[in-house]
Amino acid sequence: MTTISREALYDLVWTEPVRAIAQRMGVSDVWLKKCCAKADIPVPDRGYWAKLRADKKVIRQKLPPRSPGMATDVTIGSGPRSYLWPPNPEAVLAAPPPTEPTFAESIEAVAVRVDQSLGKIRFVRDLGSAHSLIRHLLDEDALRRLKPSDAPYRLRYSEPLFDSPFERRRLRILNNLFLALIKARHQPWLGEQARNVGVTVGSQKISFTLDHPRARAQASGRIQTPHEAYETLRLEIPATGDSWADDDSGRIEDRLREIILKLIVAGEIQYRANAHAVYENACRRRAEMERRLAEQRDEADRLAREKVIKAEAEQRKMLLRMAADHRAAQDIRAFVAAAITAFGSEKAEESPVAGWTAWALGVADQIDPVRRLQITEDGTSIEKPAAAPETEPESQRR
Repeated sequence: MTTISREALYDLVWTEPVRAIAQRMGVSDVWLKKCCAKADIPVPDRGYWAKLRADKKVIRQKLPPRSPGMATDVTIGSGPRSYLWPPNPEAVLAAPPPTEPTFAESIEAVAVRVDQSLGKIRFVRDLGSAHSLIRHLLDEDALRRLKPSDAPYRLRYSEPLFDSPFERRRLRILNNLFLALIKARHQPWLGEQARNVGVTVGSQKISFTLDHPRARAQASGRIQTPHEAYETLRLEIPATGDSWADDDSGRIEDRLREIILKLIVAGEIQYRANAHAVYENACRRRAEMERRLAEQRDEADRLAREKVIKAEAEQRKMLLRMAADHRAAQDIRAFVAAAITAFGSEKAEESPVAGWTAWALGVADQIDPVRRLQITEDGTSIEKPAAAPETEPESQRR
C-alpha cells in the first residue's frame, strides 16, 4: 500500500508510463488509472510515449484543482494494517513528525470556483424522470397503495408515505437537489421516508434535513407533521449551521443554487477540519510516545541502579562470608599447631594424630577462600568452587 500526494502522482504518471509505475507499486495499470481518475489526475493518452520518443509534439494536460472534500493524498493498493499493542514508542518516533495541513486556496475561493462550475440550475416540478433514489421511493409507495400479496411485509401493511402535497413537495425539492449534485459529480444518499438525507462530497459525508420545523417521529418510526401549515419547510445543514426556511423573502425552491453551493463547500470545510483534527491527534500521540519513552528510559535507569546496588550488596555479603571462612581456617590451623605441640615428643609417622593432622589441615585449606580468590579487571572478587572435602581419617571415625 502506497500513499502519495496528488501532485507527486501527477508528476509521476507524466514522467514514465503508467504500467511501469504500477508494476513498481505492486498494482495493475488499470487499477492505477482508476485511482488517478478518482483523484482527478489526468494520465497520458494512448500513444503519448511513442510520440515523445519520436520527438513529435505532445501536450501535457494540467492538473485540475482539487475538488471540494477530496483528499490531498492518494492511497494505491491495499494491505493489512498492523497495530502494535502496546505501541512501541521508538518505532512511532522513528517515523517523520506530522506536518500541519495547509491549503493554498481559501474557502471563499473554493466557493467562487464551485459557483462558477454549477452552471444554470432549473427547477423541475415533474417527478416522471426523477433521480433513481426518488424513483425508488415512489415505486415503494405504489406497492403500499396497491398492497400486492407478493410485496414485502413493510410495504404490504403500511399506508403510502408521499401522497400528501407536503410530502410531494419535499420529494420535488430533493429531486432537484440530487440532480444538481449528480451533475456536479457528488453522490447523494437517501434513507427511510426520505428523512435521512445527505451527499458525499469528495471523501466527506454531509447530511442535511428537509422537513417541517415541528416534525416529530412517532413510536412506529413514522414522521408526523403538524396538521396546520403543511407547506412550511426548513432545510438545515448541521455541519455548518446553515439553514433555509419558507418565509416572506421566498421559498426554498427559489434558493436551490445557494443550498447546493453550501452543501458542496461544506464538504471542503469538513475535510479541512478533519485534516486538522488528524494532525492534532498525531501531535498528541507523538507527545504521548515521547513521554512513554522517557518513562521507559527512567525505568531502565532505575532497574540498572538497583542491579548495581544489589550486586554491591552481594559482593559485601560474599566478602563477609569469605572473611569469616578465612578466620575459621586460621583457627583450625592454630588448633592443629597446638595439637602437634602437645604430641611433639612422638614421631610424626608413628603418631596416632598424624592422619588427623593431615585431614584437619586439608579442611582448613578447603574452607580458606584466600586460596580460591580471584580479582577481575573491574575490581570484583570471584571465588572458585571449593574442592570436594576429604573424608575424616578412619581412626577418627572409630
